[in-house]
Amino acid sequence: MAEEKQRFSFTNLFRRTTPKPADREIFNMGIQERQNNYMMTAPIIYSMVQQSVIVRTCITQLKQEVYRRGYVWEKAFEAICNNCDKKHKRPVQQCSRCESDDLRVPDVKQLQFAEKFLEGYVNSSEQLFIDVMKELEDDLNIMDDAYIVLVKEYFLDGNGKIRMHRIKEIYRGDPVTMFIYSDEDGVKGTKGFTCLNHRSILATEPYATCETCGSDMKPVHFVNRANGEDQYFLEGEVLHFSKYSPSRLYGFSPVITLYNHIMTLIAMENYVNSAYTKSRMPRGLLAVQTRNMDSMRAFWRGVKEKMEADPHFIPVMGVEGEGGKGAVEWIKFMDSLKEMDYISVKDDLRDRISAFYGVSKVFMADSTASGGLNNEGMQILVTNRAVQMAQTVYNNYVFPYLTKQFGITDWDLKLPPSEEEDEIAGLRKREIEVNIAASIKNLGFEVEMDEDGNFTFKKPEPQPEQPPAEGEEPVKGDPLAGSNLDQRDLDENMREMAQGGGSKPQENPPATRNKARNEVGPDKRMTGLPAEAGNQNVDSRTERRIG
Repeated sequence: MAEEKQRFSFTNLFRRTTPKPADREIFNMGIQERQNNYMMTAPIIYSMVQQSVIVRTCITQLKQEVYRRGYVWEKAFEAICNNCDKKHKRPVQQCSRCESDDLRVPDVKQLQFAEKFLEGYVNSSEQLFIDVMKELEDDLNIMDDAYIVLVKEYFLDGNGKIRMHRIKEIYRGDPVTMFIYSDEDGVKGTKGFTCLNHRSILATEPYATCETCGSDMKPVHFVNRANGEDQYFLEGEVLHFSKYSPSRLYGFSPVITLYNHIMTLIAMENYVNSAYTKSRMPRGLLAVQTRNMDSMRAFWRGVKEKMEADPHFIPVMGVEGEGGKGAVEWIKFMDSLKEMDYISVKDDLRDRISAFYGVSKVFMADSTASGGLNNEGMQILVTNRAVQMAQTVYNNYVFPYLTKQFGITDWDLKLPPSEEEDEIAGLRKREIEVNIAASIKNLGFEVEMDEDGNFTFKKPEPQPEQPPAEGEEPVKGDPLAGSNLDQRDLDENMREMAQGGGSKPQENPPATRNKARNEVGPDKRMTGLPAEAGNQNVDSRTERRIG
């Protein structure tokens, strides 16, 4: 047995790993570049959004609702076991896992540095933390790529290894110039290495040293290509995240998906602007039949000057007629805005764009429609769900990353819901849950409540039959239990069966159970009345004849 264990020990086994799946979307051009089918660069995408009032309205309203109530610090737990690290969400005196009483509550000292840092300016540009977060929300809704950059101060030991760090500033990374630095498989930190002191130096060997200061090189995870220079960032200095299309590398811009709708709206707005300002294309033309074309040409030169001064000026053109007769004819070039259904087309495009972002009409100052899906309450509910989805990205991904970098383990940074919860509705819901639990308990189920206040139900195990105690006679069962037989009608038969000479009672005897053995009452309740007047709905077994 010992030889078998020695033979199959982990030290004697050959290790093999599963290959990493290849991704056709991941490609290499020195650094990982963004790719889209429209070949649209990031500056073009930002320019499109800045020109569209509909897109900017959706993005602004969504951003305001996400950060309307700011951010709060919440306890990660009410008590934690020092023995098994079990977190309890309710105050307890004993650990539910290991039954240890060595518990501790969240440490308030962990928040001293982070609270003071986030309350003031978080960078040299005098930006507040909430302002930086709003910039990131705009980047998510435009590019689906957001970068938060942490400027750290490192503390090194004598060997040049990082022992600890302190966050000094927080910046927003520009998606136009920020890129992920990874290899052909999309793995960061394996392709390039840089120095802590000289971030523009790049080496390809992992054990190389800085050519300037001789320090060890660190793996590169991100790069910023701005102003013709490359700035390389290490692990833990930059966080990249997406909202609509998260992937191994970049997200996918929703503006590209809405490209045709946005460009159509921009063209329609430009047409209306030109119609009221320049009026390059006249609404129509007057054709006048005349014999003197020279005077008409001279007149037309004056018309051009008047059109530049007055955009609503109607030009008149002379046309030489036959037979010396003159005529005036109106020739129409384009339909009016009403005839082109300008308003309906614009509303349809606007609804499609706002539906993608989850922003309802009521948040865009449009209250023309009501009823059904256009109900104001329904619109607010739809927008609140979009806001909740956006807040989930920060609560589950961004803020846990920040708290980890600050060294905070006992507290969570959260974005509260945009709409305050109705306390009365919560109490009613809890009342219904308690009533349901009580009803299920009355049915014989075991009901328990966990630390979170949720009820759990379990069917009790059947109890085995207990044998009778000494000196007690076993309880005799009724032989007619479960049948429709009447004991009074089968006394004689039962006596015969007890003696062993009788036959078994019929399985389906005549219906005699509901019929009295002896009639004790008259057929008619009142003498002298017709038969149909008598009360026949009387159980004769309950009748008693008075002598």
